[in-house]
Amino acid sequence: MSSLDPEKLLVEGIRNGDEDSYKKLLVTYWEKLNCLARRILNDPSIANDCVQEALIKAINKIDDFEGKGSFAGWLRRIVVNEALMLLRKKKSRKEESIDNLMQDFDEMGMYSQSYNGNPISLDVLQESEEVRTQVRLAIDKLPDTFRITLLLRDIEGYTTKEVAEKMGVTEQNVKVRLHRARLALRNILIPVLREEGE
Repeated sequence: MSSLDPEKLLVEGIRNGDEDSYKKLLVTYWEKLNCLARRILNDPSIANDCVQEALIKAINKIDDFEGKGSFAGWLRRIVVNEALMLLRKKKSRKEESIDNLMQDFDEMGMYSQSYNGNPISLDVLQESEEVRTQVRLAIDKLPDTFRITLLLRDIEGYTTKEVAEKMGVTEQNVKVRLHRARLALRNILIPVLREEGE
């Protein structure tokens, strides 16, 4: 048993009903899962409830974890599904339009204002905590359906087909939402990137 990695030991402990394993599950994964839930739900208090429910489901369905992928990835999928279920329940509110975030783009998706600055390098983007913070804030400004599509496809790495299935829409719809979300995100970030690159 000592040759097993910590993730496998944790899964075995949960399967055996070990209290210390439950505590370790919370300590190890709560913050990352909560961050994911907050990004999807855009509401910290609902995110806490979401993660709590997701972890209860994970514990109750631990025998469904076959070990083919990572345990962390399996937990993330449970949180995503729980968050999307919560969003569907509160779907009665009207979806905010994304058009106001896209006003500076033409019908071909090109930025309609001239940009005189130098493009910011990928190294600067990756090293700058300020830019990462601005990107997170910009994503949070997107309306729910666009934000979630972008998060699932570009950040969580789901395929277009998987996103379509999770959101109950066509793959074409996902592609359109993703394209519009990326354009809106770029529009929000252009002033930030200009400042950072100067």
